[in-house]
Amino acid sequence: MRFSTAKPLPGLPAPTLIGWVLAVTAVLAILVLPRPFDLLAIPAVAAGLFYLLVPAAAAVFLVASVPVQATGAISAGGVEWTATKVALGAAMGALAIHLVTRRETIRWSSILVPYSAYLLVMVASMHDAQYLRPAIAEIYRWSTPLFTFLLVLHVVRSRRAALAIPIAIGAGVLWQATSGVIQSLLELGPESFAAGSGLSRAYGSFGKPNTYAAYLELSVPMLLVLAGWGIGQVVQQFHTYRQSRLHGMLASRAERASLIRWSGFSLWMAGCTLAGLVGIVLSFSRGAWLGTAAGLLAMLLVSARGLPIARVAIAGAVAVALFAGGMRYAPEAVQARYEQLVSQVRLFDSRQVIVTAENFASVERMAHWQTGIAMFQAEPLLGVGVGNYNARFREFQIHPGFPNSAGHAHNYYIHTAAETGTLGLAAYLWLIGTALAVALRAARTTQDALSRAVGLGAVGVTVALMVHNVVENLHVLSLGIQLAAIWALAVLALYNPPWRGVTRAREGTNSA
Repeated sequence: MRFSTAKPLPGLPAPTLIGWVLAVTAVLAILVLPRPFDLLAIPAVAAGLFYLLVPAAAAVFLVASVPVQATGAISAGGVEWTATKVALGAAMGALAIHLVTRRETIRWSSILVPYSAYLLVMVASMHDAQYLRPAIAEIYRWSTPLFTFLLVLHVVRSRRAALAIPIAIGAGVLWQATSGVIQSLLELGPESFAAGSGLSRAYGSFGKPNTYAAYLELSVPMLLVLAGWGIGQVVQQFHTYRQSRLHGMLASRAERASLIRWSGFSLWMAGCTLAGLVGIVLSFSRGAWLGTAAGLLAMLLVSARGLPIARVAIAGAVAVALFAGGMRYAPEAVQARYEQLVSQVRLFDSRQVIVTAENFASVERMAHWQTGIAMFQAEPLLGVGVGNYNARFREFQIHPGFPNSAGHAHNYYIHTAAETGTLGLAAYLWLIGTALAVALRAARTTQDALSRAVGLGAVGVTVALMVHNVVENLHVLSLGIQLAAIWALAVLALYNPPWRGVTRAREGTNSA
């Protein structure tokens, strides 16, 4: 990865001038815009000024908006203005102001190369797309994480700013898990969400159990490793505190405050991790169970690099045995879901199977897989067009019992091959492979503990994504924004960790 050394443009406006411009813009907005947008002008300008003073807040609020995106959404002008869209617009302005007013280098990462290639393939696939509106919507959905990635690279300049992002993620996880537990125990979901044993599938504010579980699944690995890192900080601060006590209470005041702060951080991360795991279980999403298990196992293997492979294998086998044995004591609904997961891990031709209540989910999934494969076979180079899987589902329908698309192919690899062909699938695999390589290098080659923890968390998140995407599409509802932020933190951990006091971007041509 290279951090460019491009010089800032001369004669740019000062932050004070930009503040006056924002104030005048607010007055004009109040006078011109219709309700309720005129009422939002003043808080929007206040947020802009705050972002000007604290640029990292733009990244934190954007990531924090993901779990609340549908809460309080306003429909106007044919567009649904969610919290994420508002935060995204504010963040775009904040990044522009940040780059214009501060003499800093422009940063980029090798992850941007496959990401840009994937977007270019999407644009090229529009040539064969019969429906342009969903194509544009899908390109927009993939463009917002790209912006988030660049935003985090540029505005995260301290350990406090870096840790604020997972702290915000933890808040979202805690809220979603709490609401999910309530939904499950009180059976607040629709009849189709009934899981048995007096439980319902948790869905949080996302409306769908699988998407809800995906959000938690892409959060828990990072929260878990940071909880462990925080405990290490507590132990270190405790030893420092005990040493400083020898010089009196006044000498140990700073150490005592630091000990309290890191204890609170560790408890917060650990509590949010536990809540997230409970939420994943109550979602009854088998794909999320698999993805989470794979992510945690990958973290175990990477973190145990200094141990003999036999010990790691034994530890993994013991963990699997404990999990399988623990299912005996789980609620009947969880046991049933686990048995379905084990029994349905097989390939078959959906056209040769009679649909029953017991096999409906597996047959539906396989029918969607086969439909996606049929699209790919018809257009192997660039697919049927980005965003066109749903629109052209009936044209390639495989099973007569499933005439309508469920929204995606129930397998993102098949989905992207169907929509963007061989080139799109290759670009996507290149993207996640590059991201995983960066995370692995951060986890295994960096010197400080926080960099290794961030890299390890990114490994767990990326592996969970890769595994769950075999049976689902996790690139929905702005989940990519949080994923991109985690990848960006891994890049910073590998090349320019702000928590080590590095203020100058590393030059050179190293690439991840």
